[in-house]
Amino acid sequence: MAVYRFRVYLEENEDIYRDIDIRTVQTFEQFHTIIQESFKFDNKHSASFFVSDDFWRKGQEITLKKEDLPLDADEIRKNVDPKKLMADVKIAKYIEQPHQRFVYVFDLNVQWSFLIEMLKIADESPKVTYPICIKTVGTAPKQYKQMNMAKEELSPDLAMAGLLNDAEIEDDEIYKTIDTGEEAVEEADIQSLEGEEGEEADVEDEHTDEDGGEDFAFDDSEEDH
Repeated sequence: MAVYRFRVYLEENEDIYRDIDIRTVQTFEQFHTIIQESFKFDNKHSASFFVSDDFWRKGQEITLKKEDLPLDADEIRKNVDPKKLMADVKIAKYIEQPHQRFVYVFDLNVQWSFLIEMLKIADESPKVTYPICIKTVGTAPKQYKQMNMAKEELSPDLAMAGLLNDAEIEDDEIYKTIDTGEEAVEEADIQSLEGEEGEEADVEDEHTDEDGGEDFAFDDSEEDH
């Protein structure tokens, strides 16, 4: 049986890619899974394949989760190419040319986008379990790198303390650490400043006495008010 060989690379960096072999009778869901594994992603988010032309324009969408399919009958009738489910669609159904292209989008909130192009049709090896990643080039980016960078910018002190690794932090903690443009003053510094002010006041009183001025006594009760 024939095997499709695809090159899957990051849209933003073509130097990071994976070559994947998958049997013609296997599904887009299996293709999705091997992509996740080869880039070391966690497979916890929605994903879609889009059949593409030579200019990477998106066409038919093939989605991962049933909840992402249109449920309204009117919407389905209006859509010429309604979404299809990965588990129900074999790869061979959308191979229309020798260098067929797809766009693969994972985690719609972050929009990880991969470009996929078929390289060749090879013979299946009985010793291989498909799909399989046969070639790895470049280090895959951290899946949540952008989120971690944002946290570090908001709270460098907590990041240095190792409190922001992959764990979520409370919104209150984030807002507490946002830079307001003013330097924070520690309590010890405030006490130090108060002590210096007191010393300056004593010096002024001493000069007043030496010049023959009157001594001023402050009522403690007035200070409290």
